[in-house]
Amino acid sequence: MRQRFPAQSPLGLCVATALVFLACGAAPEPAPTPTSAPVKAPEGSDLSTASDVSVSPPDRSALPTPGAEVDWSPPKVTTWTMPNGIEVWYLRQAHAPLISLRLVTARGASTDPAKKAGLTALTADMLDEGAGGRTALELAEAWQRLATDYGASASTDGVTFSLDMLADQLDASLALLADVLQRPAFPADEFTRRKQQRVAAALASEAQPMPALFVNVRRALFGVGYGGYPSGGVRGTVSKLTLKEVKKHYAAVVRPKGAVVVVVGAVDKAILEASLTKALGEWKGSPKAKARVLSKTAPKRAVYLIDFPGSTQSVVAVGRRAPGTSTEDAIASTVFNWTLGGTFTSRLNMNLREDKGWTYGARASFNRWQAAGMYLLYAKVKADKTRASLDEMFKELAAMNGEKPQTKDERDKAVGGLLKKFPARFERMSSVAGQLATLRLDARPADYHATWPTKVAAVTLEQSVATAKKYTAGADFLIFVAGDRATVEPAIASLGLPIVLCDAQGNVLPPEKKKKAIKKPKTRKAGKKPEAKKPEARRPAPEKPAAEKSAEKPAEKPAEKKPASEKKPAPEKKPAPEKAASQPTKK
Repeated sequence: MRQRFPAQSPLGLCVATALVFLACGAAPEPAPTPTSAPVKAPEGSDLSTASDVSVSPPDRSALPTPGAEVDWSPPKVTTWTMPNGIEVWYLRQAHAPLISLRLVTARGASTDPAKKAGLTALTADMLDEGAGGRTALELAEAWQRLATDYGASASTDGVTFSLDMLADQLDASLALLADVLQRPAFPADEFTRRKQQRVAAALASEAQPMPALFVNVRRALFGVGYGGYPSGGVRGTVSKLTLKEVKKHYAAVVRPKGAVVVVVGAVDKAILEASLTKALGEWKGSPKAKARVLSKTAPKRAVYLIDFPGSTQSVVAVGRRAPGTSTEDAIASTVFNWTLGGTFTSRLNMNLREDKGWTYGARASFNRWQAAGMYLLYAKVKADKTRASLDEMFKELAAMNGEKPQTKDERDKAVGGLLKKFPARFERMSSVAGQLATLRLDARPADYHATWPTKVAAVTLEQSVATAKKYTAGADFLIFVAGDRATVEPAIASLGLPIVLCDAQGNVLPPEKKKKAIKKPKTRKAGKKPEAKKPEARRPAPEKPAAEKSAEKPAEKPAEKKPASEKKPAPEKKPAPEKAASQPTKK
């Protein structure tokens, strides 16, 4: 059926006009070329008192110069302590109707028994799998209806619970968090499901060289003591966890005493105090779990090799122990590491990536917890450049240690880079809340950020160089390689260090049994004739007794009887001479 449009209707006129253009072959006119016409300033702006402002094209003949520095300081945090021992860190930011909340406990994954690594992480994971009379699905739907994002994660020194919510949903979101923290159900079927998922995830990570290498770094440096395992554990430890252990560990770790609640967002202090008291005021208890003791045994200096057959790349690292977060040279070490491996333009990355082309990126970093830490240089390189990359790493360490120490220009760039990128940590509410939560994990005060820029700027070149000498002595570093053993082992064998074979879970593999060498037949030299063997002289057989001799002789046939006329006289028989005893007997 053909559709008709009234002549007077706007749609009809549009269709008619289009048909005319098509019939006449008319094309639309090209858009006018933009010109640098004067732009009128917005009303009430202070850009200019004139009605028009001329805009000139940018000058592209030279690099742009940086703008004027902005005077910025970290936000000031307000703190108080609730009667049950929870410390509150509050920062009001009202530019959006949002709130970011972080609750950090006083104990973390360092409390896991050595053979039960991953217990804290699985415990935290189980808290929202049913709580306060709701199943796991019902609880998830309740969060969804509030448009609140919930999360929980375990780290070495604490468990962090996070809420990102709308400001007008504070009370309802805190009520659900209170159920999760105080009234978890721990259903057996959900435990089995989450445990199996974690075991599967651990198994999958074993197939990746980078995670496998970092697992072995921690085990080699710290053994089974403090810091020796990743927070999530490994497959061999997670698979042994039971629901009974999770319930017991929850009671010993997830407690209010010593915890910190960080709140950043559009909420008044009085309203926040009332909401926290209502939701968490009745929560009581102190954490009883103790962290594993830091091993005092010095790590064995060796090459730790994790075999990934057929891998075309190797992950290489050199690492050593370092002090924890409370060390006085934490900021000075950050300054010198910026030059060595802390950024793209660092010496290490410019060497291995830009100069050699062996990797997409090489870095060096300090990883510190409350009681200990480590310093690591690492990169993913071509397999056939494994040994050469390790050599270059030690060259860079030796240069920073004295052959070519940090220069004044490098120190100034490091300090400037650290200070200029610092404000980016506080761009969003969730970022600010995360930064403050990290302070609690590191056992630092709430005003640490307020004094940090001043301390960074105060690091002198002499302090930075002295700190570098402390951490870059090559003899203190262990070597780690995750790659194809058949390709890399012959090259790293000449390093003069024992090679320790490990699996992806950090376990040292037993030494391989040496195969017995098969003796090869001796080959005669060319041109030399084989010697003829002399025949062995036979030993004379012992003489047998006379009785045996007579028994061996065949019996003589009796002579046939002949007539007397035919008989002839028998010849006279002579006696045979006796044989000497030394003469061999003939058979």
